[in-house]
Amino acid sequence: MSRVAYLRDSLARTGPVTFVLAGDFMSPSLLSKWYRGEQMRQQLNAAKLDLVTFGNHEFELDRDTLVARIASSKFKWTSANCFEANGQPFPGVSKWDTTTISGVKVGVFGVTLVNDYRRYVKCVNADSAAHDAINALKVAGAQVVYGLTHQTLEADSALLARETNLDFILGGHEHEWHRILVGQKRLLKADANSRTAQFFTLTLTPNGWMQADRLIEIDRTIPMDPATQAVVAAWNDSVAKRLGPQRTVATVAFPLDGRDQTNRARESPLGDLVTDAIRLGTGADAAVMNSGTMRIDDVIAAGPITNYQLESIFLFPDETRIMTFPIKGARLREILEHGVAAGSVGKGPYLQVSGLKYSWDPSKPSGSRIVGSIRKTDGTVIKPTDTIRLSFNVYPACEGGDGYKVPEAKAACDARSSAPRAADLVMKHITERLGGKVDVPPAGRVTRL
Repeated sequence: MSRVAYLRDSLARTGPVTFVLAGDFMSPSLLSKWYRGEQMRQQLNAAKLDLVTFGNHEFELDRDTLVARIASSKFKWTSANCFEANGQPFPGVSKWDTTTISGVKVGVFGVTLVNDYRRYVKCVNADSAAHDAINALKVAGAQVVYGLTHQTLEADSALLARETNLDFILGGHEHEWHRILVGQKRLLKADANSRTAQFFTLTLTPNGWMQADRLIEIDRTIPMDPATQAVVAAWNDSVAKRLGPQRTVATVAFPLDGRDQTNRARESPLGDLVTDAIRLGTGADAAVMNSGTMRIDDVIAAGPITNYQLESIFLFPDETRIMTFPIKGARLREILEHGVAAGSVGKGPYLQVSGLKYSWDPSKPSGSRIVGSIRKTDGTVIKPTDTIRLSFNVYPACEGGDGYKVPEAKAACDARSSAPRAADLVMKHITERLGGKVDVPPAGRVTRL
């Protein structure tokens, strides 16, 4: 973040700059498990951020915490479609905003994908909200209108194509950078975790506005802004106080790919390692985890692995506690079907598994994609009437996260505060069962036909 701040200041010396962020910054992260976004508010204040909109993960904070973070932000918040449950904007959040840059009135609105959020949040249709905001901005005299969005590429592209008075979109939600042209209008997204920034420029010419863009890698060639780095360093100290000094806990014999694009579409070594640790640590017959819960989104190089890296696999405030409960074979099949349904593969609901073997066919309709029997690792068929003990993490098992419905977990969920943490189960697995050396786990659990 201190390098981003230096970049922002260096660009500001060449002309007026607006620094924006399209959501998912209060959560999830290692520190947000304990400090609920306060570390990001302080760092972004120091970095002179100008404007944000909500990402879906901002709503993992409780209402009072989110309102407090907004109130103490030096940057502005805007959202045209996400409000309090009563339909009123959150305190300090505008439906749209305007600013004058070099004599030009620029209008902006924010929209966030509609989801099953906490009860205090009400997000209305993003397309309708964007349309109304664009019209209001034009009435207010905006000569340039852009969207600061947190939704899918498909939704952003359709919005930019449909709205003739919308000039460009700066977006979030996907974790990799994207550059899409819709006619001559740009849709830009940067990489997650400040690995890159999108630098977008508008220049007024005799023939109208000329758009240009450049992807900037945030690397060691960019110096650090001292004021922002002082805030970063203070929060780094707080990690050490929480977890103790960073220490090597094991050696990984291969690059452990924790990127979303790997874990959300197929069986992965990281998914195998994590779910093996959960199954063996809880004594369950099988373990499953929605891939969206594993948030490290990076490749752990072969060699030493630290306690900080293991803790950083699981970043949510629920601390990824693991529920273990009995379930019938027929219901297990329904859960596994949801993991390979249309809209699940390539996204957070896709399941990593341990103790199970099955095949699925993407050409078949959702709900009937698993082909043949579901078996235990030893080849035993799990019949629809059989009962097994299943371990599943708290978000899908207890909160209905990623669209899972698991009433069988209710008793376990009622005692969730005493349930084991996934990070602790993984730590014990690799240090004790694996003796501190992590090789590629046995694969062949899930076969895509």
